[in-house]
Amino acid sequence: MKQVVVARYAQGNPKASDFRIEEAAEPQAAEGELLLRTLYIAVDPLLRFSLDESTLTGGGRMDLGAPMIGPTVSQVIASNHPDYAAGDYVEGRTAWAETTVVAPDKSDYRGPPRKLDPALAPVSTALGALGGPGQTAYEGVIKVGRLQVGETIVISAAGGAVGSMAGQIAKALGARAVGIAGGREKCQGLLDLGFDAVADYKASDFAAQLKAALPDGADVYFENVGGDVTLSVLPHLKRGARMPMCGFIAYYGLGMEGPGPDHLPGFYRQIMNKALEIKGFAGLFAGQKGLDDIAGWMKQGKIRFAESFVDGIDAAPEAFASVFAGHNHVGKLLVRVAPAI
Repeated sequence: MKQVVVARYAQGNPKASDFRIEEAAEPQAAEGELLLRTLYIAVDPLLRFSLDESTLTGGGRMDLGAPMIGPTVSQVIASNHPDYAAGDYVEGRTAWAETTVVAPDKSDYRGPPRKLDPALAPVSTALGALGGPGQTAYEGVIKVGRLQVGETIVISAAGGAVGSMAGQIAKALGARAVGIAGGREKCQGLLDLGFDAVADYKASDFAAQLKAALPDGADVYFENVGGDVTLSVLPHLKRGARMPMCGFIAYYGLGMEGPGPDHLPGFYRQIMNKALEIKGFAGLFAGQKGLDDIAGWMKQGKIRFAESFVDGIDAAPEAFASVFAGHNHVGKLLVRVAPAI
């Protein structure tokens, strides 16, 4: 079987050459273990933190030569655990490999693999709308942002898995959703998902687009990016606006200090003058209620699960690198490793 291993630690944004594809013997499940056939791999941006040579944020740093690990959807091939049977679909944090072994009773901080119901929705959605991205969007919009009916939310990196869900959740709540994305194709994709307005940060008239999209300002800024995008948004935030800080992808490839100039003085003035409320919430998920609410909105047609696929495990390194290079996919980008048995 094939697996993706870490060839070198990333310098700046990850590159496909930071990984290599290796052949390995197919593993066997021991007592209490599951043998899994990987169906889908999620190329999540936060996996970048595990590729720093020295740990800067969180844990989970990868060892050189070891298989890359991240969120996947798999099918149980063989089970030596009483809670799982051959044929079950599961979501968990496993190796980027065509087949892998997990021990449910010795799982990492995310707990044992989550069993999936293929009758509810395509199992791939467990890595997007009905998984971590959906829960994160729910947490940021509802619990941290406290978005209300009639308010306006502006979302950076709105074309991504979390951002596209955040906008749709906002619409389901009766709010106005404005998305920031790069390129006409992504911006049109957001309008197709029901966003009220968009602004293309790659366009020469981005500032004018943003002003037109936010004529009365914004009550909530769902922050995924940082950098120049956030500096452009800050003047449009209303007094007392809430800023759920989900990510800062513009800085993922930097250490603890970035290049100048120092924008903190102006940022601090904005915080004070507008009484902004900023809260990070990485790792806080909405739990089963969030998933149930999202599933309900999906049944009502208020939320669509936007997904894009590349095929074959060999495509995983390039797909992961493309997340940081500005691909044109809207929603969740997945590597489709194998069809279900």
